[in-house]
Amino acid sequence: NVDCGVALKLVGKGQIGKGMWAAPDDMAKMVRDKGAQLAAGASTAWVPSPTAATLHALHYHATSVKEVQGGMAARAAEIASRASSQAAGLMTIPLLPAGGKSLSADAIQRDLDNNAQGLLGYVVRWVGQGVGCSKVPDFDNVQLMEDRATLRISSQHIANWLHHGVVNEEQVLETVKRMAAVVDKQNLGERGYKPLAPSFDGPEWHAALELIFKGRDIPNGREIERDVAEM
Repeated sequence: NVDCGVALKLVGKGQIGKGMWAAPDDMAKMVRDKGAQLAAGASTAWVPSPTAATLHALHYHATSVKEVQGGMAARAAEIASRASSQAAGLMTIPLLPAGGKSLSADAIQRDLDNNAQGLLGYVVRWVGQGVGCSKVPDFDNVQLMEDRATLRISSQHIANWLHHGVVNEEQVLETVKRMAAVVDKQNLGERGYKPLAPSFDGPEWHAALELIFKGRDIPNGREIERDVAEM
């Protein structure tokens, strides 16, 4: 982002963003680490809360982004060349060799578990409680600020693997049911929470399955989102 922003002469004319911090409960690490983005030439960044924004503002008192970017502007030709080579790499689609057959069974299951847990963890907040953006515990119980982008990434990942035969429907259903128990446990004591298991029949559950099994036919999810809004 910074290289491209400098190459496009955004310095002094527009904001150059770099990085996001999705863990609202780990402000100490954010304060330690996020200042590096300013030192790299970024003038703006994403943070998950007003508290995080206030703390991140301290970094701008410690580092003069104007001076950092001024030094980069003096090397505009070098940075433009670097940005061009980086952009070419970003535009290369990362394909798995042999349709995913190079992955081990453990690696496939680990990714499937992670995506199913992330999908269900967000769906129970979105569909079950009407919350569009909130802290959601990940597979390792780290609270992360999530929105529908996470839901779409997780469901489309599984839908893509189904289409290419990396996983099958039976494996996906077994995984989603197993991860439902994990999500239920993570939400114990949450006011208004409706468990997914053992009935597997609530609107949250059906929304998750539709996002997976209709992911190829409805890639942008609009029809599913409309159905959810009418539930």
